[in-house]
Amino acid sequence: MMQKKLDNTSYITYTIVGINLMIFLYMLLKFGTTTSVEALVQMGAKSNIHIVFRHEFWRLLSAAFIHIGFEHLLFNNLSIYFIGMDLEKLMGHLRFIVLFIFSSLGGNLFSFAFNSNVSAGASTGIFGLFISYVVLAQMYPHLLALKQRATSFSILIILNIVTGVMGTGVDNWGHIGGAIFGGLITLLIGLDKRYSSRINWKIRMGSLVTLILLSLLLLYFGFQKVL
Repeated sequence: MMQKKLDNTSYITYTIVGINLMIFLYMLLKFGTTTSVEALVQMGAKSNIHIVFRHEFWRLLSAAFIHIGFEHLLFNNLSIYFIGMDLEKLMGHLRFIVLFIFSSLGGNLFSFAFNSNVSAGASTGIFGLFISYVVLAQMYPHLLALKQRATSFSILIILNIVTGVMGTGVDNWGHIGGAIFGGLITLLIGLDKRYSSRINWKIRMGSLVTLILLSLLLLYFGFQKVL
Protein backbone atom coordinates (compact mmCIF):
# COMPACT_ATOMS: atom_id res chain seq x y z
CA MET A 1 0.00 0.00 0.00
CA MET A 2 2.82 2.37 0.95
CA GLN A 3 4.77 1.46 -2.23
CA LYS A 4 1.74 2.22 -4.41
CA LYS A 5 1.29 5.59 -2.71
CA LEU A 6 4.95 6.45 -3.34
CA ASP A 7 4.65 5.43 -7.00
CA ASN A 8 1.71 7.79 -7.44
CA THR A 9 3.47 10.71 -5.73
CA SER A 10 5.65 13.03 -7.81
CA TYR A 11 8.34 13.21 -5.14
CA ILE A 12 11.17 13.85 -7.62
CA THR A 13 9.32 16.96 -8.76
CA TYR A 14 8.85 18.10 -5.16
CA THR A 15 12.54 17.45 -4.48
CA ILE A 16 13.75 19.52 -7.45
CA VAL A 17 11.46 22.42 -6.50
CA GLY A 18 12.64 22.17 -2.88
CA ILE A 19 16.34 22.15 -3.84
CA ASN A 20 15.84 25.23 -6.04
CA LEU A 21 14.12 27.06 -3.20
CA MET A 22 16.72 26.10 -0.57
CA ILE A 23 19.64 27.18 -2.75
CA PHE A 24 17.90 30.48 -3.52
CA LEU A 25 17.31 31.19 0.20
CA TYR A 26 20.89 30.19 1.04
CA MET A 27 22.22 32.63 -1.56
CA LEU A 28 20.10 35.42 -0.11
CA LEU A 29 21.36 34.72 3.41
CA LYS A 30 25.01 34.39 2.39
CA PHE A 31 25.34 37.08 -0.28
CA GLY A 32 22.27 39.26 0.19
CA THR A 33 21.57 38.84 -3.52
CA THR A 34 20.99 36.14 -6.13
CA THR A 35 21.86 38.28 -9.15
CA SER A 36 25.53 39.25 -8.77
CA VAL A 37 28.00 37.39 -10.99
CA GLU A 38 30.30 36.77 -8.01
CA ALA A 39 27.53 35.10 -5.99
CA LEU A 40 26.38 33.03 -8.97
CA VAL A 41 29.89 31.78 -9.74
CA GLN A 42 30.59 30.91 -6.09
CA MET A 43 27.34 28.93 -5.91
CA GLY A 44 28.09 26.91 -9.06
CA ALA A 45 26.66 28.74 -12.07
CA LYS A 46 27.96 27.82 -15.51
CA SER A 47 31.23 29.67 -15.96
CA ASN A 48 33.24 28.71 -19.03
CA ILE A 49 36.53 29.91 -17.55
CA HIS A 50 36.08 27.80 -14.41
CA ILE A 51 35.11 24.75 -16.48
CA VAL A 52 38.12 25.05 -18.79
CA PHE A 53 40.91 26.15 -16.44
CA ARG A 54 39.74 24.54 -13.18
CA HIS A 55 38.00 21.56 -14.78
CA GLU A 56 34.85 22.22 -12.75
CA PHE A 57 32.59 20.16 -14.97
CA TRP A 58 30.07 19.79 -12.16
CA ARG A 59 28.93 23.33 -13.01
CA LEU A 60 27.17 21.87 -16.06
CA LEU A 61 24.68 20.32 -13.63
CA SER A 62 24.78 22.58 -10.56
CA ALA A 63 23.84 25.59 -12.71
CA ALA A 64 20.38 24.05 -13.22
CA PHE A 65 19.53 24.55 -9.52
CA ILE A 66 20.62 28.19 -9.24
CA HIS A 67 18.32 31.08 -10.12
CA ILE A 68 18.90 34.74 -10.89
CA GLY A 69 16.26 36.71 -9.03
CA PHE A 70 12.86 35.80 -7.60
CA GLU A 71 10.94 35.96 -10.90
CA HIS A 72 13.37 33.50 -12.45
CA LEU A 73 12.92 31.11 -9.54
CA LEU A 74 9.14 31.49 -9.46
CA PHE A 75 8.60 30.89 -13.19
CA ASN A 76 10.93 27.88 -13.33
CA ASN A 77 9.60 26.26 -10.17
CA LEU A 78 6.00 26.66 -11.32
CA SER A 79 6.92 25.12 -14.69
CA ILE A 80 8.68 22.18 -13.04
CA TYR A 81 5.79 21.66 -10.62
CA PHE A 82 2.94 21.64 -13.14
CA ILE A 83 4.78 19.66 -15.81
CA GLY A 84 6.44 17.31 -13.34
CA MET A 85 3.21 16.42 -11.55
CA ASP A 86 1.97 14.90 -14.80
CA LEU A 87 5.12 13.74 -16.57
CA GLU A 88 6.72 12.02 -13.56
CA LYS A 89 3.63 9.87 -13.04
CA LEU A 90 3.61 8.97 -16.73
CA MET A 91 7.33 8.20 -17.08
CA GLY A 92 8.09 6.95 -13.59
CA HIS A 93 10.49 8.45 -11.06
CA LEU A 94 13.75 7.10 -12.49
CA ARG A 95 13.04 8.02 -16.10
CA PHE A 96 11.85 11.47 -15.05
CA ILE A 97 14.99 12.34 -13.07
CA VAL A 98 17.21 10.96 -15.87
CA LEU A 99 15.35 13.16 -18.35
CA PHE A 100 15.69 16.28 -16.20
CA ILE A 101 19.37 15.75 -15.36
CA PHE A 102 20.52 14.99 -18.90
CA SER A 103 18.41 17.80 -20.39
CA SER A 104 20.05 20.17 -17.89
CA LEU A 105 23.52 18.85 -18.71
CA GLY A 106 22.87 19.05 -22.45
CA GLY A 107 21.49 22.57 -22.25
CA ASN A 108 24.52 23.73 -20.29
CA LEU A 109 26.85 21.96 -22.73
CA PHE A 110 25.29 23.94 -25.58
CA SER A 111 25.65 27.10 -23.49
CA PHE A 112 29.28 26.22 -22.75
CA ALA A 113 29.99 25.78 -26.45
CA PHE A 114 28.17 28.86 -27.79
CA ASN A 115 27.60 31.32 -24.94
CA SER A 116 30.54 32.79 -23.02
CA ASN A 117 28.40 34.48 -20.35
CA VAL A 118 27.86 33.15 -16.83
CA SER A 119 24.45 31.48 -16.80
CA ALA A 120 22.16 29.54 -14.49
CA GLY A 121 18.61 28.27 -14.17
CA ALA A 122 16.45 25.17 -14.50
CA SER A 123 15.11 26.20 -17.91
CA THR A 124 17.62 23.88 -19.61
CA GLY A 125 15.94 20.94 -17.90
CA ILE A 126 12.47 22.41 -18.36
CA PHE A 127 12.89 22.56 -22.13
CA GLY A 128 13.81 18.89 -21.99
CA LEU A 129 10.51 18.22 -20.21
CA PHE A 130 8.65 20.28 -22.82
CA ILE A 131 10.09 18.39 -25.78
CA SER A 132 9.60 15.04 -24.07
CA TYR A 133 5.84 15.33 -24.60
CA VAL A 134 6.41 15.97 -28.31
CA VAL A 135 8.71 12.95 -28.71
CA LEU A 136 6.52 10.66 -26.60
CA ALA A 137 3.50 11.57 -28.74
CA GLN A 138 5.41 10.27 -31.79
CA MET A 139 6.63 7.17 -29.99
CA TYR A 140 3.20 6.28 -28.60
CA PRO A 141 0.62 7.63 -31.10
CA HIS A 142 -2.18 5.62 -29.49
CA LEU A 143 -1.97 7.79 -26.36
CA LEU A 144 -4.27 10.62 -27.41
CA ALA A 145 -3.64 12.71 -24.29
CA LEU A 146 0.04 12.94 -25.28
CA LYS A 147 -0.89 14.32 -28.72
CA GLN A 148 -2.88 17.14 -27.15
CA ARG A 149 -0.07 18.04 -24.77
CA ALA A 150 2.53 17.77 -27.54
CA THR A 151 0.75 20.41 -29.61
CA SER A 152 0.60 22.82 -26.67
CA PHE A 153 4.24 22.34 -25.72
CA SER A 154 5.44 22.63 -29.33
CA ILE A 155 3.89 26.09 -29.51
CA LEU A 156 5.34 26.97 -26.11
CA ILE A 157 8.85 25.93 -27.15
CA ILE A 158 8.69 28.02 -30.33
CA LEU A 159 7.35 31.07 -28.48
CA ASN A 160 10.05 30.81 -25.82
CA ILE A 161 12.85 30.51 -28.35
CA VAL A 162 11.53 33.45 -30.41
CA THR A 163 11.20 35.52 -27.24
CA GLY A 164 14.73 34.55 -26.26
CA VAL A 165 16.14 35.61 -29.64
CA MET A 166 14.37 38.96 -29.49
CA GLY A 167 15.08 39.62 -25.82
CA THR A 168 18.28 40.17 -23.85
CA GLY A 169 19.82 38.24 -20.98
CA VAL A 170 18.28 34.93 -22.05
CA ASP A 171 20.52 31.91 -22.63
CA ASN A 172 18.79 30.69 -25.76
CA TRP A 173 21.52 28.14 -26.47
CA GLY A 174 20.77 26.57 -23.11
CA HIS A 175 17.09 26.28 -24.03
CA ILE A 176 17.82 24.81 -27.45
CA GLY A 177 20.35 22.37 -26.02
CA GLY A 178 17.97 21.29 -23.28
CA ALA A 179 15.31 20.55 -25.88
CA ILE A 180 17.71 18.61 -28.15
CA PHE A 181 19.12 16.49 -25.33
CA GLY A 182 15.66 16.03 -23.82
CA GLY A 183 14.36 14.73 -27.13
CA LEU A 184 17.27 12.32 -27.55
CA ILE A 185 17.01 11.05 -23.98
CA THR A 186 13.27 10.52 -24.37
CA LEU A 187 13.90 8.50 -27.54
CA LEU A 188 16.38 6.39 -25.62
CA ILE A 189 14.39 5.66 -22.45
CA GLY A 190 10.74 6.08 -23.56
CA LEU A 191 8.03 4.77 -21.25
CA ASP A 192 7.98 1.44 -19.41
CA LYS A 193 6.90 -1.89 -20.89
CA ARG A 194 3.22 -1.28 -20.17
CA TYR A 195 3.19 0.89 -23.29
CA SER A 196 4.05 -0.40 -26.75
CA SER A 197 6.23 1.90 -28.84
CA ARG A 198 6.80 1.99 -32.59
CA ILE A 199 10.44 3.00 -31.99
CA ASN A 200 12.81 0.03 -32.32
CA TRP A 201 16.10 -0.60 -30.53
CA LYS A 202 18.17 0.65 -33.49
CA ILE A 203 16.67 4.13 -33.17
CA ARG A 204 17.22 4.05 -29.41
CA MET A 205 20.87 3.06 -29.82
CA GLY A 206 21.24 5.74 -32.49
CA SER A 207 20.04 8.34 -30.01
CA LEU A 208 22.56 7.09 -27.45
CA VAL A 209 25.46 7.34 -29.91
CA THR A 210 24.27 10.81 -30.94
CA LEU A 211 24.16 11.93 -27.30
CA ILE A 212 27.74 10.78 -26.69
CA LEU A 213 29.19 12.25 -29.89
CA LEU A 214 27.29 15.52 -29.49
CA SER A 215 28.48 15.89 -25.89
CA LEU A 216 32.12 15.39 -26.92
CA LEU A 217 31.75 17.83 -29.81
CA LEU A 218 30.22 20.51 -27.58
CA LEU A 219 32.98 20.09 -25.01
CA TYR A 220 35.55 20.49 -27.78
CA PHE A 221 33.90 23.67 -29.09
CA GLY A 222 33.67 25.08 -25.58
CA PHE A 223 37.33 24.48 -24.83
CA GLN A 224 38.44 25.87 -28.21
CA LYS A 225 36.45 29.04 -27.60
CA VAL A 226 38.19 29.77 -24.30
CA LEU A 227 41.74 28.56 -25.04
